[in-house]
Parts: sequence; C-alpha cells; structure tokens
Amino acid sequence: MATKTFGRRGAAPRMASPAFQPARVAAAPAPAPVVEAAAEPSVFEWAIRDNKLVADLPILTLGMILFLVLVFLLEKRWAFDIGAGSELSLRSLIALGATSRDLVIDQGQWWRIALAPILHASTSHVVGNSIALAFIGMRLEPMIGRGWFLLIFVVSAIGGVAGSLYGNPSFISSVGASGAITGLLGALFVMSFNPYADVDQQRKMRKTALRFGVPALLPLAWGASGGVDYFGHAGGALAGGAVGMAICVLWTHDSVRPNFARVAGMVALGGFALSFVASMFAATHYSAYAAEAGQYIRMAEMPKDMKISANRSAALLTRYPKDPMAHVLRAVYLVEERLLTEAEAELRKAIALAAADVAGAGIRIHAQAILAALLMDQGRRAEAKTLAADACRLGDSNPMKRLLTKAKLCS
Repeated sequence: MATKTFGRRGAAPRMASPAFQPARVAAAPAPAPVVEAAAEPSVFEWAIRDNKLVADLPILTLGMILFLVLVFLLEKRWAFDIGAGSELSLRSLIALGATSRDLVIDQGQWWRIALAPILHASTSHVVGNSIALAFIGMRLEPMIGRGWFLLIFVVSAIGGVAGSLYGNPSFISSVGASGAITGLLGALFVMSFNPYADVDQQRKMRKTALRFGVPALLPLAWGASGGVDYFGHAGGALAGGAVGMAICVLWTHDSVRPNFARVAGMVALGGFALSFVASMFAATHYSAYAAEAGQYIRMAEMPKDMKISANRSAALLTRYPKDPMAHVLRAVYLVEERLLTEAEAELRKAIALAAADVAGAGIRIHAQAILAALLMDQGRRAEAKTLAADACRLGDSNPMKRLLTKAKLCS
C-alpha cells in the first residue's frame, strides 16, 4: 500500500541477487554442490519491515472508537436516569464527571478536566463523534503515526475543556470528545500547508478538515446556542492547530513520519492515565449524588412543555417536593390561572431549592426570569430588574433573555 507522506516516500529494499556457487573441477569427477538461491522477501515482509502496511491501518482510531463506546456503556450502567435515545440526565453526567465553571473553578474539582472529554450524553452523541473520528483518523493517523495522533487528541481535549469553561455560562455542564476531534481537524488543516506535502495530498487534507470543521465552528459567528458546545469546539481546534504547527516544525524533509513519535505517544498515554485517576475521584463523589437522585423528576415524567394540567403539576409537586423544577411547573400553572400570589410563592421556593442543587443553576435563572416578568406586571420594577440580572447575562439567542429584553428589564 502506497503511503503519501510529508517527507520522502518509503522505498522497498533492494533484493539480494541470488548467489550461485560454481562447480569445482576436481581430479576425481564429483557432482557439483547445489546451492539454493537466497529466498526473496515477500511483499508482505517488505511492508512489515518498513512498518508501512501496518502503520497505514488506522488501528489506533478504531481502538479509540471502541474505547469511547465502552465508556458510554459504563455511563449507562451507572446513570441515575436515562431518557429517550439513551440520553443521560444532567445530574448523572455531573456525577460521572461533566465539567462546568462552577464545578471546576469555583469548587476546585479540577479532575473533571481529564474525565469529561471521554464521556458522552447520549447514543447519538457518541455515534456522531465516532463517525467523525473514523473519517479523520483514516486520513490523519497513517500520515503522522499513532504517537502524534494520540497526542493531538489529548491536547485538543484539554483545549476543548478550556474553551468550554471560558465561553459558556458558569452553570453550563459539558461532556464529549468533540473538542478533541475538532482539534484533529485543526491539526489536519494546518499541516495541509506544509511545503513537503504534494498538491493532491494538501487538497484532500483541506477537504476533510473543512467538511467537518465548518459546521463545528461556523455557528460561533452568530452566537452559539442549543445543546452543542461550540466554544469547546473552538478551544479544541486552536489547541490541535498549535500541535499541528509544532509537528510541521519538527518534521524533517528526509523523514517518512514526524520525529519524536515515541515521546509524543508516551505523553499522550500519560493523559489517558490522568483520565483513569480522575475516574477514581468521580467514584468518591458518586455516592453523594446517588443519595439525592430520587428527589428529582425523572426524564420520562418531565412534561414536554411548561403548560401542564393542574392535576399533573400538583402530583409532581407532591412526589418531588425537593425538586425546584416541580415548583416552577406548579407556578406556571398558577400564573395561567391568575393565582399570582401563590405563583410567586412557588417561584421563590424553586429559587431557594435550586441554589442548593448542583444541577439547579439553570432552573434558578429560569425561575428568576419568570418571577421578574410577574413582578414587572405588578409594577415592582426595581425588584424585577434585580431578579432578571442573571438571565440578562445569557446569550442574545436565549428565549428568556429575549422575553426580558422585550419587557425592558435587560437595558
């Protein structure tokens, strides 16, 4: 199998010419000794000897995909609650190692940085990342070797977490290998400009990088929103691009693959070792999360919208009195019935409960926004603006911020 590289291409070794021993003429006639021709190395032996055929197979990529799938199966085994499409609940993800600025920086749980990149939130999440990793790995792993490929993944994973912590609101939790995979794209794109690459190779590298990189990063241009961590993508791409530039500097023109591959591989394995250590930290915190899991509405019971019947909201509140979301749902029903005093009381209970809930920051901001709108209708503008402050710091695409902006509470 031919391998296109930045340096010189691998050459098959010269075959030794068969050596023949001529028959000697002796005084007495004797048969000439038979000397067999030297055995010619097979094509397979050449490939193994030059480490070409095996190196061209994206074995590491396939192994990493299997590893991520195995980790996701373990997540499902230990999750408190799983919804449709094998979607894990937010509290399950937090217990298993999700990152957020509140958890990592404010609470000092730095171990989450090494664990969150190998976790995934749903079946579609891990399948999508695995497909992207397969496409990129088939292009990049045979080119730069397994050591550097793994190091780009690890460094980009850390960069992705850094981007997520920097760009997202402090309470937003994040998991997934998307940052690491986007970093591989960043490295692929940067290395496509290496002068040692031939034109055809450069074109294929850029095509692959842009095919996956544009949809992974373009939404940042008009404001990231929804359930995709675009800031994590950006952080991973920058980190991967930086490693790609380092590879271009270290890769000499007379080398088939980048130099220092073994060093790169050892450093990368150290990163995965840190993930294992981080899982031990997660195990020590798990029991505390598990003890509280039954206090919150299960995903299968959560209404599809905020407007639910009186009986349903009352039943949820009776069953889950410590869940701030149950109080928010009840408050929404009471507002619809114009029972504003009772609705205000439920919203204040929700805010108080959410303040002590590790996954309650988003619910607290939501409850504060609803209460701010309610108080604004009653002419209590000063108190309403104070309550709306957290929601007003969210992105412009957030529906709660748009509602409060329309009510002139975010000016």
